[in-house]
Order: sequence, then C-alpha cells, then structure tokens
Amino acid sequence: GPGIPAENLETVFERFYTSRPRGTAFGANSGLGLSIVRQIVEAHGGTVRAENRPGEDGPAGARFEVALPVAPPVRRP
Repeated sequence: GPGIPAENLETVFERFYTSRPRGTAFGANSGLGLSIVRQIVEAHGGTVRAENRPGEDGPAGARFEVALPVAPPVRRP
C-alpha cells in the first residue's frame, strides 16, 4: 500500500479511525482492528507502533511492530 500519512501514524490506533473517504460504504473498514490490537498488546504489557517503510519514491507501505515482554517459564508441580 501507499503507507500511512506521517501525521496519522499514532491515530491509526484510535477506535473508528479510517482513511476511507466520507460517503464510502461502511463495512470492511470499520476502524476497529488496530484499536483492538493495541488494547490486547497493552493488556499483555507490550507496545505496538506503526511506521512507514522507506522506498525510493516515498513510503513503500506501512510496517507494524509489536513488542511483548518475555515471561519466565511456568513451573509445574
């Protein structure tokens, strides 16, 4: 894809965010997916961020990075 405008790299995680033009049918692009991702990742003590992959002629698509803490192994009796 074309990437995400720099000013929206953080707002893409807000509930109901969409870059869909006004008047376009609601449905496949509800703006909930990345908001849900962030909530789940943060509930596990992690972080998620978006950035644009650099290309020769501008952004070459978006890249999402999820970081989760390492948990110690669970000891079973």
